[in-house]
Amino acid sequence: MNFKKSILFILILSMLSLAIVGCSKPSEEIIAPEENIEEKLNELKIVASTSWTALMAEAAGGNNVTIIAPVELRHPPEYDFKPSDIQKIQEADWIIMAGYEPFMNKILESNDISEEKIIKVTTTNTYDNLVEQTRLIAEKLDTVDLQQEWEAEFTNAFDMIMGKAADNKVENTRVLVHTHMAAFTRALGYDVIEVFGAEELSPAKMGELANLKPDLIIDNYHNPQGMTIAELSGAKRVELRNFPGPEHGSLIELFLDNASKLDIN
Repeated sequence: MNFKKSILFILILSMLSLAIVGCSKPSEEIIAPEENIEEKLNELKIVASTSWTALMAEAAGGNNVTIIAPVELRHPPEYDFKPSDIQKIQEADWIIMAGYEPFMNKILESNDISEEKIIKVTTTNTYDNLVEQTRLIAEKLDTVDLQQEWEAEFTNAFDMIMGKAADNKVENTRVLVHTHMAAFTRALGYDVIEVFGAEELSPAKMGELANLKPDLIIDNYHNPQGMTIAELSGAKRVELRNFPGPEHGSLIELFLDNASKLDIN
């Protein structure tokens, strides 16, 4: 009787072992390797026309962005490209540009570059536009989560700037502003009495603008035109940047720097 019970017990254990083995899966199926997003981004070749479009790409989540026009240039769209730039663009997975860069248009026209990898953006330094454009880039790069992290940081920085602008009562400051700085200036709340440039100003036009007696002249670092107006009117003149310089590691740093130049800090 005891022998029979032992045999039965052994049979039950054997059946249970087979059942467990049959239900289990190979270890490689249980633990699927997760894709390393950072590694994927590092492998992605992103080429940007200027420092402006490059920092927009980085704000959207792009990594290791190659810039064609040197950051040190005062007016990057005037850059004269080199043969090595053509190769960079040919090998790029994505190309970020605004469309007004002559050197980029020449390269694209003379080489077989797929339009599907070109992302054209609107370069205007306002909060709403930069949020919209970085979202657009992020959708292409599949980096929406990274863009949202940047957007939250950008929102905090911009809210701080706007709060200090309100404290400074900038709405009471009468401003003459260069056309390429007008959107940013209006967004801060200044009283813009006239916009000048980007066409060459005649002596008569400069005299006319000076006679408006502005409190402040906000000029364009990349193409300054307000020096004579400032001399004639006696108003303070400040040069702001659209294209980030070597000292700007992000669009947020550019915004903070421009605000600082306006004594909004």
